[in-house]
Parts: sequence; C-alpha cells; structure tokens
Amino acid sequence: MARGKWKMCTAAEWLWGADPLRWRRVYAGRTDQVTAARLFAMALFAGTGREDDVGVVVAELASNAVLHTRSGEPGGWFGLEVTFADVAYIGITDLGGGCVPLFRSKKRGCELKEGGRGLQVVAELAISYGIHGSVELGHTVWADISFRSQDQAAAPHVSLAQ
Repeated sequence: MARGKWKMCTAAEWLWGADPLRWRRVYAGRTDQVTAARLFAMALFAGTGREDDVGVVVAELASNAVLHTRSGEPGGWFGLEVTFADVAYIGITDLGGGCVPLFRSKKRGCELKEGGRGLQVVAELAISYGIHGSVELGHTVWADISFRSQDQAAAPHVSLAQ
C-alpha cells in the first residue's frame, strides 16, 4: 500500500504490501546488547528460513561495532536498521574511532589470519554488502540478504564508499 492511499485490506495484504517494512533500534554499546539485537532481528525474520543467517550478520556487525569502535566505550551505542523485503537490508551504525572495517575475500590457498573471518562470513551470506561513513563520525556497515529463490537472486555487489 502506498502512503496516503489507505483502504481496507487483509492482514496479509498489509504485511506483504508494496512498501518494505523497516525497523530501527538503538542498543547500549555492550556485548550483552549484541545478543539482544541478534534475537530481535531473528524474531523479525522468523519463518523465512533465513533467520539464522540474519542472526549471524547482525551478531558479527554489532560485535565489531562494540569491540572496535567508540560504540563500546562507556556511554556508547550502536544502531540496528532492518528492512524486510525480497532483499532485506541489515545495517549496523557505530560511533567511529578505531579503523575502517575491511571485508576480505577468501581466495584459494590464501588463509586469513586471526580476525577478518566474521566479515568474510557476512560477505558469503549476502548478495551485496558495504560500508559508508568515516572514522570521525562513525560507519554504517550493511549487508543485503536475498529472500528470492536462487534463480532470482542478484549478482553479488560490494560498496565501500567512504
């Protein structure tokens, strides 16, 4: 249903209408809140068959925010943004500091050292992913998860805009 065009409809029509469903939540920058964000996102996608994948993506991105940015400092926070559609958007916004998150691709015969594996897993679960923002103001690290059949899924895309 487009905005401004209200009409009576069924619950299914409302739920699966043309407008994607969106949620934003803010969490304290603590490790226990990573679990809260993961469980919240998984509940939103319950029954889709991809709820575990969504949970992995949220947990990895939120953990990185808490462990590697000012979000994990006293008074810090991170934000979760989720869009539910055929291609779902999952973004975690941090407070910056630290360094720029780096997605690494795993090449044959090239093993990753400690660290970097979590974003690699996110990249493998997503059809596209990226980072925008700055060290000073904070980053949003995001991933798109497809709920389309494999035949309809888009080719992988990476965006590392700064």
